[in-house]
Amino acid sequence: MGLKCLIIDDDPLIGDLLKHFCTKSGLVDYCILSATATDGLRLMAGGEIDLVFLDYNLPDMNGQNFLELKKSRLPVIMVTSDEAFAARSYNYEDVVDYLVKPLSYDRFLKAMQRVTGRQSAIPESPGPVTDVFFAKDGNKNVRIKLSEVLFIKSEDNYVAFVFPESQTLSLFTLKDLEAKLPRNFKRVHRSYIVNMDRIDYLTPEEIVLGDKKVPIGEKYRSDLEASLNAL
Repeated sequence: MGLKCLIIDDDPLIGDLLKHFCTKSGLVDYCILSATATDGLRLMAGGEIDLVFLDYNLPDMNGQNFLELKKSRLPVIMVTSDEAFAARSYNYEDVVDYLVKPLSYDRFLKAMQRVTGRQSAIPESPGPVTDVFFAKDGNKNVRIKLSEVLFIKSEDNYVAFVFPESQTLSLFTLKDLEAKLPRNFKRVHRSYIVNMDRIDYLTPEEIVLGDKKVPIGEKYRSDLEASLNAL
């Protein structure tokens, strides 16, 4: 299930652009547009919203007043041309990020990554995760079988789950995944996590998994060597 979003902005062009970004990301089921904070508060009271995009300058009140009146704990992404308030918005616990106008899709995706990181497809339990889960890839939910994954690579705003013959992109961060993956998955580079069970051999500089190679970061070398000696 994708997110249900409320966009509160009195500029129809900004509202339409955010709605387009939401659709393009594949992370959102639908968006509701509101031109005033008052209508936005009323729509939120219906209980069918997962995320709010909030313009700072609204005709009936500003974004700061809205945040002080908002009673629910819904996550909020601020939309503003006021960079001073953008920084201050982090004083409000429910503000997860902010977008400064003019808006860009890349920056929008980074903000969405903060939200979806809270709602990861991987279970939040402290123990080992199950071997199979579903990850969002565009508008598809793709089955990921961890035992078949060779390694996971950071790709800008996404990660790539790399298999012997294919890969799947999904909106995670390596930091989020590192804490939730089974122990046989090891961070070996700032951009790579490797499935230790799929390693064929290592050289001083890289890890070889079939016909694929992963670099070893100097920061992670000693921890990797300790893990190998413990096997």
